[in-house]
Amino acid sequence: MLKKLKWLLHPISILILAQICWGLLMFVWIRWYILRSQEINSFIEKIPVPATSSGQWVILSQGCILMGFILIALYMIFVSQRRLSRITKMQDTILSNVTHELKTPLASIRLYAETMLLRNVPEEERKKFLTRTLKETERLQKLIDTVLISARLESDKSSLAHSRINLNELLTGCFNQVRDRFGDLRTFEFQNLSLKEENAHFIWGNPYHLSMLFDNLLDNAVKYTNKGGLIQAGVLLKKDSLQVFIKDNGFGIEKNNLKKIFKKFYRIERNSKMKVQGSGLGLSVCQSIVKEHHGKIFALSDGLHKGTTFYVELQRLSPHC
Repeated sequence: MLKKLKWLLHPISILILAQICWGLLMFVWIRWYILRSQEINSFIEKIPVPATSSGQWVILSQGCILMGFILIALYMIFVSQRRLSRITKMQDTILSNVTHELKTPLASIRLYAETMLLRNVPEEERKKFLTRTLKETERLQKLIDTVLISARLESDKSSLAHSRINLNELLTGCFNQVRDRFGDLRTFEFQNLSLKEENAHFIWGNPYHLSMLFDNLLDNAVKYTNKGGLIQAGVLLKKDSLQVFIKDNGFGIEKNNLKKIFKKFYRIERNSKMKVQGSGLGLSVCQSIVKEHHGKIFALSDGLHKGTTFYVELQRLSPHC
């Protein structure tokens, strides 16, 4: 019984009850004031004295205005409390997601290490175990880097300096790394810039953050594309900017979710057959990195099972810089 009544002690419930009490108090006060005014006016009418303006309605209106300010203040507290509640839930979500994501590679690393210690493993199989262990370690490092960069960008404490970057070369390097990891499961195609424009694909940015940006987008394309699917990437030359595109022919995204996917911890509800691991931070970090570089990021998709294309626009340097 007591557990069912706990909601009454919640700050939001208390704020709602306080607003109701203020509203009732205001109603009773105004009703009493009007009734008393009518009684006083009736009494005054029986006395032969000149009528005077008491200014009662001015006082009443001032009281109503003050009461309005009190109600607005309570509403603002209510909104602040709801926001705090959402932040707390988001923190719980990241702890749950990150903990789950950390457990999986750690369990794999421990399993491979114990197998090699306790069993006489042939050299060929030992190499396979070591390769898998290295991949799980890289996955673990990537998750840790994502969490750290997310916190750093959110607090505006990025300490890494920006420099002149060849965007085409940076994207090519990220693309080749992902292709080396998943090349036997997916088809990869990269579109290079024309050699005539080789001096025009430089930007001013943070190479470490940009590498994480493209690695996250390419990794997402692989995750949400079935085996045998096609992953395409390249750089398009615009008037004052460079536009990176990363395209897949995978599961696609419904149009009403295209903007929501960049929210922190937001994950699209999908059917039970499709279980994709993730912390819910990847695309949020991508958006933060793009904002750090004063660029734009957006996604386009024709719907479910019709693939997705992510676009990143970054301001390019003059060819003569």
